[in-house]
Amino acid sequence: MEKYRCFVAFDLPGPAKEYLSEIQEKLKQWPYKVKWVEKKNFHLTLKFLGDITANQVTVLESGLREAFSRCPGGLISTAAPGAFPTVRNPKVIWMGITDPDRVLYELWSVVEKEAVRQGFPAENRSFSPHLTLGRVRERSGPGLDGLIEKIDFPEKSIPVTEIKLMKSRLSHSGPEYSCLNSFILQEHR
Repeated sequence: MEKYRCFVAFDLPGPAKEYLSEIQEKLKQWPYKVKWVEKKNFHLTLKFLGDITANQVTVLESGLREAFSRCPGGLISTAAPGAFPTVRNPKVIWMGITDPDRVLYELWSVVEKEAVRQGFPAENRSFSPHLTLGRVRERSGPGLDGLIEKIDFPEKSIPVTEIKLMKSRLSHSGPEYSCLNSFILQEHR
């Protein structure tokens, strides 16, 4: 039985992807090996589902369509970059998100409830919205904190108007994402 590696995400609009690519260029001053996310792949994951069957995809699409039909979109903004676990010992470099109206949290909550209703495991971590910029492959020296303090990161507003059910295929050149279905949100508040 064929399975698909799936996740539910907010796929950023073109101008936001361009902006994040510009931020990556500023961060490339940091002299360590980083696998930077390709511009076309920028997204904000709401729920990673893992490997699921075509039947599970169909049932999930139906449930998400119904759940998202009542959800408003909204505006979020970028914030300063950071890193997991810390900027002094970075493994994942990310762009922060400001979500004053809790748009993303509400969408995450809808996805989480629907996924759990359909038998997917509940997320055991709190939701921490961020946009992954790159993954540190090798470093020996100072953390990222000094560089972040020196660079200006102007805020960028990003409209959240649709959510996508995505399929991921891992290849030797990196992940390849394709949209299985998109769900248009109500006009934002």
